[in-house]
Amino acid sequence: MVNILDSVFVYRLSGGNRLSWHGRYHAHGAGEYEIHFFLEGNGSFLCNRTRYPVSSGRLYLSGPREFHSLLPETVSVPLTYYAILFSLDVSPDSVDAPLYAALNSCLANRQTVLSINTNFRFQFEDVLQMSRSSDVSLQDSAQHLLTSFLYRWFGRGELRRDTVARVGTNQVHVEKALSIMQKMVRENTTVEEIARKVGISEEHFIRVFRDEVRMTPYQYFTRLKVEGASGMLMSTDKLVGEISAWFGFENQFHFSRIFKKCTGMPPVEYRKTYLQIADFT
Repeated sequence: MVNILDSVFVYRLSGGNRLSWHGRYHAHGAGEYEIHFFLEGNGSFLCNRTRYPVSSGRLYLSGPREFHSLLPETVSVPLTYYAILFSLDVSPDSVDAPLYAALNSCLANRQTVLSINTNFRFQFEDVLQMSRSSDVSLQDSAQHLLTSFLYRWFGRGELRRDTVARVGTNQVHVEKALSIMQKMVRENTTVEEIARKVGISEEHFIRVFRDEVRMTPYQYFTRLKVEGASGMLMSTDKLVGEISAWFGFENQFHFSRIFKKCTGMPPVEYRKTYLQIADFT
């Protein structure tokens, strides 16, 4: 069954500490998906390197290991939205297997942006309130309601028949690689070295990693560094050059170029945007 890990309603997000948290550049773990449903606001939803304009009634799906963030472009029309983080049982014989296949097909084909009626805000509110209830039956109701929505919006996706069957073997290799990357995020290492530590050939490693994560090992490792750097930009007063060196980039120029490619803005602008003081006047 779909498991709701977190659900939030964010009202008129414009700046300050709320923006630094809700808008941060980040990714979720294996088997974890997130949907954002926007009611109002100006800005962009960035997923990996694709920037999608935010508008009323837009819904975005992001998958496991996909780096994403919110990029508000003006505080005159703050962002209001619902976000639901959920997980699926990815084992081949799970009742979630058909939905897992459908969602991954949509992600692979980039069919992840929908326009739905803003009246759905009331159903989202139902999911939010029931998922937070101490009543187990209401929590179950929230999960079933979300499941029905996911099938309604994304249930037509199709994958090759052998995709789910391969998940178990590939996932073991990928999870080991992800753990290695996390531990080595401050170092400069090669894909060949990571493949050696995983215990498979570089060619096979790149193939299974791309199948599971939908990006190359190098791309993911780079985004992992950027995720850490973005957190440091928001939470410390370290200079950009210091942060660049901390995460093992060649130099500050190289770091700034990669950071902008991933997040949509250079480090200095990112720090200024996500640490700005909210103005509710």
